[in-house]
Amino acid sequence: MELSKYQISEAVQLVIDGHADPLEVYAALKDIEKYIDKAKAEIEGAVQAEASKFTGKTFEHKGFQFTKTEGRAMYSFKNVGKWMHYQKALKEIEEKSKAAAMNNKLGAMMVTEDGEVIEACEITYSKPSISIKAL
Repeated sequence: MELSKYQISEAVQLVIDGHADPLEVYAALKDIEKYIDKAKAEIEGAVQAEASKFTGKTFEHKGFQFTKTEGRAMYSFKNVGKWMHYQKALKEIEEKSKAAAMNNKLGAMMVTEDGEVIEACEITYSKPSISIKAL
């Protein structure tokens, strides 16, 4: 099912109104999303080259405002021994806190061998989602 912007709006409205299969429309939209993401990736180099012809960070072109952003610096501390040491300690604390949270859900408290109560972390849940795969 291939859809234009207008057809997408119509399909969404049909789902909202209860006149279209939500799963079918969702599958079509996911397919379009993949196609668009792939198409954008294929032209990224040409887009960057064209944008470099404009001066300034923000520019307008054919009714659209574009803003150029530089790539951000990313740091890795995996080669810093002291960071690795504390990272490992942090992971141990996180694992114990997760276990304490799970125990709290069951009505139990988690303590160390020394009798220290292990603080439970806060648990939040993301919204449910549906994955989709064409057969």
